[in-house]
Amino acid sequence: MGVCWGAILMGLAAEACLAQAGCLPQQARTVRIAHQTWEVTVAWTEAERERGLSGRDSLSAGEGMWFVLPEPGRHGFWMKDMGFPIDLVWITPQRRVAGSVTLSPCGEGPCRIHYPDEAVSFVLEVNEGQFTGRAGDPVDWHCPP
Repeated sequence: MGVCWGAILMGLAAEACLAQAGCLPQQARTVRIAHQTWEVTVAWTEAERERGLSGRDSLSAGEGMWFVLPEPGRHGFWMKDMGFPIDLVWITPQRRVAGSVTLSPCGEGPCRIHYPDEAVSFVLEVNEGQFTGRAGDPVDWHCPP
């Protein structure tokens, strides 16, 4: 078990431990879930999280958006101003997949807000059909050297 996992299990702040390890989630450049890896753009600030992938036409294969949430919770996501369908992956503070959902753009009408079944700290958005994992899969991220 890694040092940060031990700290989390002992109730210590995960972010403080990760800072000591030198790779905060908001500094990630790649995210790995089980056997899959994506190069990511980070949405860490409130403005970045709110904008998300809105207004973009597509993602390249192997590319995703990594949302680092301000605190664990049942944060809602919607497809406002989205031009393409995505797989949205909910990730717990313990860095495990909580679940995933495929979402389509909501068009001109009101957009439905989608919530996870449990508290999450991170969300990964990738092209529809690219996520092949399942609940419980381990999640890790890597930062530039």
